[in-house]
Amino acid sequence: MKQTRNVAVLVYERVDTLDFAGPFDIFAISSGKDRDFRVYTVGETKEALHTLSGIAITPAYSFDDCPEPDLLIVPGGMGSRTEMHNEKLTNWIRQTAQHAELVLSVCTGALLLAKANLLNGLHITTNRRALDLLRELAPSSAVMVENVRYVDNGKFIMSAGVTAGMDAALYVVARLHGLEWAEQTAAIIEYDWHEEKCPGSPGPSLSVPASKVELEINRAAPHDLEAMLRLYKEAARWIYEAKGLRQWSEDAFTMEYLYNFIKEKEVFVAYLQGELAGCFSVEWDDEPIWGEQFHMDAGYVHRLAVARSIKGQGIGAQLLAWSEAYIREREKSFMRLDCMAENPSLNAFYVSCGLNLCGRYDAEGWSANLYEKKL
Repeated sequence: MKQTRNVAVLVYERVDTLDFAGPFDIFAISSGKDRDFRVYTVGETKEALHTLSGIAITPAYSFDDCPEPDLLIVPGGMGSRTEMHNEKLTNWIRQTAQHAELVLSVCTGALLLAKANLLNGLHITTNRRALDLLRELAPSSAVMVENVRYVDNGKFIMSAGVTAGMDAALYVVARLHGLEWAEQTAAIIEYDWHEEKCPGSPGPSLSVPASKVELEINRAAPHDLEAMLRLYKEAARWIYEAKGLRQWSEDAFTMEYLYNFIKEKEVFVAYLQGELAGCFSVEWDDEPIWGEQFHMDAGYVHRLAVARSIKGQGIGAQLLAWSEAYIREREKSFMRLDCMAENPSLNAFYVSCGLNLCGRYDAEGWSANLYEKKL
C-alpha cells in the first residue's frame, strides 16, 4: 500500500494567507482523497490567530500534539519578522526538519529557516523585498539566488514571494509523484504553473541538486589507484588542517589498502574531463556501526570524497544521487551513510540532500552521526 505523507503547514499571527493556503490546497487537491497527502495546519498553540489580510484561522494542531510531518511547509508574511525571534517556534522548526522528508519555505518563511540555523551551504531565495534581510541572517556558506520562482537543495526547497509557493508546491508534487500528476493538479485549479529550472533545481526527476558538469562514473579499477591515493590523502589532510579532525588518517591510505578496497568492495570513481573528481563505495553490510538499527534493506555509502579543486560545483550531491539510483536498482528501500559528528558543515550538507539523522556511533577518539534516506 502506498504511504500517505503527513504535510504540516505552519501558521502564526500575520502569516500571509496565500503563502499557506496556496500550498495547502495544492497538496490537498493532488492527494486523491487523503490517500497520498494528509494536510493539516499547526501553530504554537491551538488558539485562533489572524492572517495578514485579517482572516481568522484555528490551527488543527499545536507543537505539542502535531503528528510527525513528512513534509513541512513554512510560509511567510509580515508576521515572520516577529516570529523569527520566537525561539520556541524556530526550535520547533529545526527539530521537526531533522526528521522530515522535505521542507518547503514560502516567501519570507526563509527568514524562519535562517533563524532555525537550517541554511548552511544551501542555495536560498525569498520574496524580492526581503532578499537583503535574508542576506543578513543567512550563513556565509549559503548562496543567494535571485529572479527565480524556487530553488531545490534536495531536502530543502525555497520559493520566492507568495504565489511562487504554489509553483514550488507543484514542483514537490512532481518530484514525488511525477510531472503528469502535478500538471493535472494545476489544471484542476486552473493555475498557470510557472515551472522552471534554476540554480540548485534539478527538475522533477531527481531528488538532489544536479551538477552542471558531466561526470563519468565507473567501477574502480587498478589503473585508478594512483589518482585515488592522491584524492584520499588530500581529503584526509584538508579535514585535519581545516577542521582539526582526525576523521581519516592520511597514513592509512596506501596503495595496498586501496587495492584491497576495490577488490573487496563495490568502489566507484567519477571523472570530470579526464581528472578524478570523486570516489566512493556502496556496501551492503554495516552492522558494526549501525548496531541494532542495521538491516539488509539498505545500501551504505562509504569513503565519499570530492577533489578540493572543484569544490562548489555540486559533485558531492551528484555522487549521492547516483548512489541513490544504484541502491534503488538493487531494490533496496534505504540509502544510509555515516558522517563524523564533529564536522557540522558536512552534516548540514547531508541533511540538505534529504538524509535524516537517525542515530550516533561512538568509538575511541571519534563519533559518527548516522543518516538514512527512504527511497
